[in-house]
Amino acid sequence: MNRDSLVKEVASDLQVSRHKVRVVLNGFLSEVTEAMHRDERVNLHRFGAFNVKVRKARTARDLNTNVELRLNDRHIPHFMPFDTLKDTVAQQSPVSEEQTGPVAVAPVRQQVEETPRERSDDVTAMMNRAEVLANKGKIEQAIQQYRRVLERQPGHATATGGLGRMFFRLGAQETALEHYNRALGNDPGHLDTLVDRAELFVEMGQYEDARTDLLRVLEYDPYSYPACYMLGVLYITIGTYDAAIRVLSRALDVDRTKAEVHLQLGKAYCHVEKHTEAIEHFEALLRHDPRNEQAYRYLGTIYDKIKQADKALEMYRKSNEIGLV
Repeated sequence: MNRDSLVKEVASDLQVSRHKVRVVLNGFLSEVTEAMHRDERVNLHRFGAFNVKVRKARTARDLNTNVELRLNDRHIPHFMPFDTLKDTVAQQSPVSEEQTGPVAVAPVRQQVEETPRERSDDVTAMMNRAEVLANKGKIEQAIQQYRRVLERQPGHATATGGLGRMFFRLGAQETALEHYNRALGNDPGHLDTLVDRAELFVEMGQYEDARTDLLRVLEYDPYSYPACYMLGVLYITIGTYDAAIRVLSRALDVDRTKAEVHLQLGKAYCHVEKHTEAIEHFEALLRHDPRNEQAYRYLGTIYDKIKQADKALEMYRKSNEIGLV
């Protein structure tokens, strides 16, 4: 597909003129180009990131003259796909030589072309079934389903990571870690598995390893909600409260419907004695979850510290009422 055919397809899908699509596309490409010229990273959520890498100086050889050439350091454009795009593309099986060979007769080519699609559909269906089983808590059945996928596609990173997640839920930490490592060996940029492995590292007390994985996720996708939230909680755990506030605030920008972020931000602000901000977040949490016992308990502690005894007693009373139910 070239630029003209892309414009034609988008215009047809959106029922707008090709001119409008061409103007928007040209503007988009111009902005991306200018940003990369400034050595800035361009992130497109759930799609990928454009950035600039440096190719180190090296010695090459002119194939025509066989003369050695010295190539200096140079900047090159680079595109890093995110998980959604990679998983979509991965559903297509590799094209075989028979499919691309010019001598194949029509009936044989038709048969060869249908088989990969059928196989891809089977794998997609098996992955969907595995996720459904996992969400229903049917761990053993989900494990069997992920293994069936890996029989078809041994390097399927999502299925391998899914196996790791199932073993983690069973409490088999070492086995889970083996599968996470194998998935990331197949695809070092598999963001879901990096987040899952970070969660495992936290449970194992390997906080620095967890931090490394989460920062890797945020390099690929700076607005990954799971990575922002988990890293914020990790920073609270290790006592780095200002960093926790920064990354949790980003998580809140990504999704303001998550009550859990308000709870963690409230805790972080409590630790740095910023009572007004802490109260705001605990009250926001209660708007989402009016019976959150922790919010009332923290509010009671804050009002106690700032010498508002009546409010403190009211918060403690509500906390106790919820705790007794």
